[in-house]
Amino acid sequence: MSTGAWSTYSLYGLYGLVMASDFPFTSPLAPGTGQPDLTFTCAAAPSISGDLPAPVYVSRFRNTRGESNCLFYRLDGLDLLRFPEVGDFYLYTDRIICHAVDPGAVETYLLGTVLSCWLERAEVPCLHASAVVAGDAVGFLSFNGGGKSSLATAMLQEGCPLLTDDVLAIEPGPEGFCGRFGYPQMRLWPPEADHFWGSAARFQRVHQVSPKVRVPVDSAAFDAAGRSLACLYLPVRRPSVEDDGAVRFEALSARDAVIEFVRHSFVAPLVQAAGWQPRRIDLFAQLAAQVPVRRLIYPSGFEHLPRVIDEIFKDLDRLG
Repeated sequence: MSTGAWSTYSLYGLYGLVMASDFPFTSPLAPGTGQPDLTFTCAAAPSISGDLPAPVYVSRFRNTRGESNCLFYRLDGLDLLRFPEVGDFYLYTDRIICHAVDPGAVETYLLGTVLSCWLERAEVPCLHASAVVAGDAVGFLSFNGGGKSSLATAMLQEGCPLLTDDVLAIEPGPEGFCGRFGYPQMRLWPPEADHFWGSAARFQRVHQVSPKVRVPVDSAAFDAAGRSLACLYLPVRRPSVEDDGAVRFEALSARDAVIEFVRHSFVAPLVQAAGWQPRRIDLFAQLAAQVPVRRLIYPSGFEHLPRVIDEIFKDLDRLG
């Protein structure tokens, strides 16, 4: 897109990209500068009509109408992500166009699944992880409810700036692998927001069908730069009565680490269905060879987190 075409848009920085958009975001996004890597627009016109090929991916999860909540199509020169109750997202090399059904949900889907898919399409793998900066970047990989955001928030409150929450885009750098910054916001379950921020009720919900809330992070506590990865942890919470509440670290072999990277990709089933997995494996093998990957086994319960964070700092010192 020419400079004149996007000069009236706002520029944002997220996931290591500069995005130009006229969309009225409610989430806090870091400002961007320079030539945009992509533009995002939300069109009022209906989605492109006509016959579509069979989708290469159909989510097993269902929406309120009993339909698959996500379908992915490969088209000529572009890809289509369809969320029947939200809208269609057309993914091009330099732009994303949304034809919205539910404008209020567009932002949530764009900042998560859609941009992750766009990055994967551009050969930038995305892990389902939260990360903070403790000298270098420290990431926590887990599925929903697995503890990544609570660990990242606990480290944030110990003075470690947030790098990203939920989506960690990775890339090779001059001194090892780097994690790209996301945007200054946490998505927390209500008990997490109650514990760390006093009350979940004062925050906006991520979406009407999700109990999670959006917790803005002050710009001073957000690191809007790519950071070398010091370690990637896989949280495993145990009942506190097990192992006398011990905090343990187990190093993963390179082979097991690659398996976990595949499992904890942000859009793992879609990546597999789209045929993008083979090109990622070599990069994941390099990541496993260069960045320590450790299982973090710790007692469940917010009251244990200060000790868990202290043990993480000690572990990072040993690795360093």
